Amino acid sequence: MDEVYNRDQSQVERFSMSTVLAYLEDTYKFTDKALVEYVASDERGDYCVLDSTVFYPQGGGQPSDIGTIEARGVQIPITFVSFVDEEVRHYGDFSSISLEKGEEVILYVDETRRMQNAKAHTAGHLMYTIVESLDKNLIAVKGYHFPDGSYVEFQGSPSFENTEKFIAEVNTKISEALDKASNVEASLITSEELAVRWSNIPNNLPPGKPLRVVTIDNLHPTPCGGTHLKSLNELKSVVVTKAKRQKGNLKISYKFE
Repeated sequence: MDEVYNRDQSQVERFSMSTVLAYLEDTYKFTDKALVEYVASDERGDYCVLDSTVFYPQGGGQPSDIGTIEARGVQIPITFVSFVDEEVRHYGDFSSISLEKGEEVILYVDETRRMQNAKAHTAGHLMYTIVESLDKNLIAVKGYHFPDGSYVEFQGSPSFENTEKFIAEVNTKISEALDKASNVEASLITSEELAVRWSNIPNNLPPGKPLRVVTIDNLHPTPCGGTHLKSLNELKSVVVTKAKRQKGNLKISYKFE
């Protein structure tokens, strides 16, 4: 469930070839049409695979979308979506209808949950990029952008001595960013272009290939396959609540609304 920052982009590339990941193009797209590839079962339950999806599969530190799939007027609740064996699986109870390969269905994402998750993810990116800008010794390595208990872990030895003072400084910078209501941009750039804009980039990014990166204001871009807000004005507040050492890393927790 945690977001490992140097693996997030590879996850996008790995799975986007088999299923079109429509949510990457627009966080605010809550419905779409798709064609059924097949229906099967695994240890989690029944699932279907589609040729494209607006459902975000759990991963990258972000919970999956939920919602419904409509087929021939029948509403099928989708309770979980996941990447498994290089495919996107939409889990639900498909016993009420027999879906056929190539059949067109309509997808409906739960808008409230999608936007809550997008807020959590954008808030996490805002916080961690500000932390890295204030302390060059810290590098974000893992994030948990679930609405309950959100945090980011950092590697490195902090240069600050007073934790409470540092938290206050981070929160001040966050408030300043929110007041500016900066745009949040997702774009495609190469790893070489990313290296020009930020020094602490993952060392396993494929050279010469486009990367999906998320950028907030003038903070450094981050490879990311999650759903994000369009603007910081959709966040009322983001507050760092605590910072503590855990298994050699610095764990910084935050809350948002």
